[in-house]
Amino acid sequence: MNYNYTVLNIQYFTHRGDSMRKPLIGISGNTLRDNSGAYVDLIRSYVNQDYVRSIEEAGGIPIIIPFTENLEQAKQTIDIVDGLLLTGGHDVYPINYGEEPLRGIGDVFPERDQFDFALLAAAEARNIPVFAICRGCQIVNVYRGGSLYQDLPYDENCTIKHSQNQTPALPTHTVEIEPDSKLAKIIGTTTWITNSHHHQTCRNIGESLVVTGRAKDGTVEALEDTSRPWFVATQFHPEMMHVKDMHAKALFKAFVDATKEAN
Repeated sequence: MNYNYTVLNIQYFTHRGDSMRKPLIGISGNTLRDNSGAYVDLIRSYVNQDYVRSIEEAGGIPIIIPFTENLEQAKQTIDIVDGLLLTGGHDVYPINYGEEPLRGIGDVFPERDQFDFALLAAAEARNIPVFAICRGCQIVNVYRGGSLYQDLPYDENCTIKHSQNQTPALPTHTVEIEPDSKLAKIIGTTTWITNSHHHQTCRNIGESLVVTGRAKDGTVEALEDTSRPWFVATQFHPEMMHVKDMHAKALFKAFVDATKEAN
């Protein structure tokens, strides 16, 4: 028996009828291998603290979902949360969208792709709010049958630097947002100067997804599924900007609030 899962499950259903209960937000986890010190080769489960802090400050309770190759267990975890946050990380395995790896691709983690796909499938089955960031945005697109530019130089229209390689929260480029999008309504504007930490991006757009934000060179920066109550994906990292950026705060607040309405 998975003790941690059982305890959390009991706690959740015990308080499910409590209208004052804060929503539980599942955050997709990653792994990290120690490369030095006393614990060389020790593999840790983790997420960046920015995701945790952003959910807490927006009024939710962050629940880190550890990476596992047991996909049924991953899906069951979604039964106990009110919303799913798909996080950043490795490049998406190109075989998943029918391509061979090109020279510009970075490190891939095919097992984590399948883990994220399983979480997303379970979240969609329950129709709970989904917020996908960076790699998460790419995962959503590939899961829906879309494809990616494996490295931005393969997109001949890409002229802007999208991997800023400096202060994570620093806004470095402009995102132009569709006026009738959920994102524009949440932040109250159609222009947002954001950070940028990616070298892959969405190419062909997956089923039921709509591009709602682009950089000035046309690079996809936001996707939504308007057929679902709350389904937003950003290529940039609002969690890194959350401390000082009011738009980032508004976006996380809207996500957490949507999980309350869904339950």
